[in-house]
Amino acid sequence: MRGAMSSNVISLILPTRRRPVQLRRLLASLADTVARREAMEVILVIDSDDADSLQVTEDRLASKHVVVPPGQTMGALNMAGYEASRGRYLMLLNDDVIARTPGWDNAVRSCFAAYPDEIVLVHVNDLVMQKHLCTFPIVSRTFCEIVGGICPREYVRYRIDDHIEDYFNLLNVLGERRIVFTPNVVFEHMNYRENPTGLRQYFSDSAILAVDAPRFDAMFEDRKEFTLHLKARINGRADISKKWRRRLEHIFDPFALRTPDRQRILTDKGIVDPWDLRPSLWQRTRRCFDEHGWRGVAKALVRRLTTRHQTTTHQVTSFSALR
Repeated sequence: MRGAMSSNVISLILPTRRRPVQLRRLLASLADTVARREAMEVILVIDSDDADSLQVTEDRLASKHVVVPPGQTMGALNMAGYEASRGRYLMLLNDDVIARTPGWDNAVRSCFAAYPDEIVLVHVNDLVMQKHLCTFPIVSRTFCEIVGGICPREYVRYRIDDHIEDYFNLLNVLGERRIVFTPNVVFEHMNYRENPTGLRQYFSDSAILAVDAPRFDAMFEDRKEFTLHLKARINGRADISKKWRRRLEHIFDPFALRTPDRQRILTDKGIVDPWDLRPSLWQRTRRCFDEHGWRGVAKALVRRLTTRHQTTTHQVTSFSALR
């Protein structure tokens, strides 16, 4: 049984197995970077036959060992950590990570403070997936209680982060943009390979993914239903609007929902929309002039007008073909 929720405490749920060196490195990095150690706890979920991991501690951090029978799914391990936690906010984490950003916990709390209902997904930068997928999701206990826990127990290893993010992508369809990407809060994921260009890439185990991917697809309708309850919570309603339900009925592909506009961005000036970070037309023109002179500006204008004309012509042609 988990204890009473502690105000503003962040619980890091951390399943680990037989990687004590990586685990010590992660715990040390958390202790070095967290601003409020008294308001953070680490829930280590460890197999009963993993004696080495059971010996790992970090004196500067509050931690709890949850000992479980070996051989459980990652979904079940995460749920065991969730049930033993007391934090108001919860983060799913791996042991092959290094926390790099001092004061990261204050940045996380600032995101939740912007949404009093606490239905928000905080998305840190793992330097691999970066803005494209929330690999180490941070959510509120309020969110978890509405959707039935931190994640389904059935997932063997993959699609847990996709599952959590999908609720918020569906909320975006309902007009609620509740994903906040924090590009300057770095939790570096060390499980990657570099391609010849230096790009970090992550590769899944295809056999396990072949099991988890169909589970993710099969639970899509359930996620839609929970999303309706999240929307009702945001709107302070006891009932679910038929209009919201109709809107989600026409969504069939969860991956098509990963559009750039679904996220907001945490900056030094607060949470902003992605388009607020784009240079204005004047700024782009001034940069073009500085680099290429008036001739460059004229060429850029011609290219822009030509492209717009070609796009309009294509749209008209495509529309005519549909008539």
